[in-house]
Amino acid sequence: MKKILFALLFVVSIAVLLPVTANAAKIKKVVTNPETAKIYVDGNYVGDGVYSLKFSSRDDFFNIKVESPGYVTKQLKIYKHDTRNVISVDLREDDSLEGSVASNLANKYFTINVREGVDEDLAWKLLTQVLLNYFNELKTSDKSSGYMNTPWVVQTFPMAEVKVRTMVQVKQITGGDGLQYQVRISSEMSPMDSFGTQGFKPWARVLKQFESLINEMQSRIGDN
Repeated sequence: MKKILFALLFVVSIAVLLPVTANAAKIKKVVTNPETAKIYVDGNYVGDGVYSLKFSSRDDFFNIKVESPGYVTKQLKIYKHDTRNVISVDLREDDSLEGSVASNLANKYFTINVREGVDEDLAWKLLTQVLLNYFNELKTSDKSSGYMNTPWVVQTFPMAEVKVRTMVQVKQITGGDGLQYQVRISSEMSPMDSFGTQGFKPWARVLKQFESLINEMQSRIGDN
């Protein structure tokens, strides 16, 4: 008799607890670090810092994106069967942003009008000196054609899991008013795990160590 009574109590307790457990599993709270991060669910912005996901019987998972300025954006799937009721999403600081500046001159030619008193030989010498202040060597330096460029220099950013490469080109403009040069800082980014030169795309930022290069060229030979 005692065994039967115990079995009945066990069955009743399971029947009572099951709805509670099932209901609890349908609501999962997403908490971000930093707490100001924006949360997107299936592409829709839903709030900052904290959001409660509500799973219906038709939902197996939600696509979550969390982003914040200065941090690496994180995307993940949160499944209904996840046993956690509170899911913490921690963002890593984006060290590539910390090591660079936004620039409207990235990947564009900038024209330097050479000031009076600086002839072609002196201008070429000064431009070469400036480039060698930022790069260990030049890849091409052909004064007769008025063209020089540097090798690509690659810098990795482990936290952002990206690599950035930088190269500078200088070319003399012919047929213009006076002596002129065009300068371009090529700045490109690629995922860390990309092979060789594959995956590099133009990046609208310049690494901080190259930030003052064009200003230095302008001050050395420019007319203003």
